[in-house]
Amino acid sequence: MLLFLHEKREVRYTDLTKLISSRGTLALTLNELDEEKLIQRRVVTTKPIQSYYSLTMKGEKVATQLNEIKQILD
Repeated sequence: MLLFLHEKREVRYTDLTKLISSRGTLALTLNELDEEKLIQRRVVTTKPIQSYYSLTMKGEKVATQLNEIKQILD
């Protein structure tokens, strides 16, 4: 998920459901990433309410390192 956010910069919650179809698993993953300060959430209070997720500076650093590892393995 971190690499997906790194590539897309900011995504809606519905975009993330395409990665993780189980809403319970997605919510748990988002909560854990938020607790670790790797992601941030932006809420737009229109109707319907929209949630957007992006990486924090710490999340960007971790995603960059993961991307480097991925490139070595490919």
